[in-house]
Amino acid sequence: MRPLCLLLLLLPALASAAPAAPAANAPDQYAPKFARITQPAEILSWDLCPKPGYPRASIRNEETGVVTLGFTVAASGHLLGATVARSSGFPNLDNAAYAALTRCRFRPASLDGQPVQASMQVQYVWTLD
Repeated sequence: MRPLCLLLLLLPALASAAPAAPAANAPDQYAPKFARITQPAEILSWDLCPKPGYPRASIRNEETGVVTLGFTVAASGHLLGATVARSSGFPNLDNAAYAALTRCRFRPASLDGQPVQASMQVQYVWTLD
């Protein structure tokens, strides 16, 4: 009999702790949220982004490799900064890729249709033909 009495004593307390039903016009705080639509930053046109010239010293020394540059595009579409994320192993190739990237034009990333700052990476592959 005792467990039943405890249960009966707790029921009024539990009932008063239950959340009130939301008003008919109030937004449902438990409604699912929609995913935010994002678009990454991008180079407007590779035609407008100059192809880096192969450094003469690198041709003479037969240097090849891949340079990965990390960069940040402002909400205005301007390049905020760039760094060599992964070197080709040859400073001349890295510097030429960096110089070419700084002359590119960008479309900023967007979030829910509004331009936002974003960081991304690009690779330059240096090969001798």
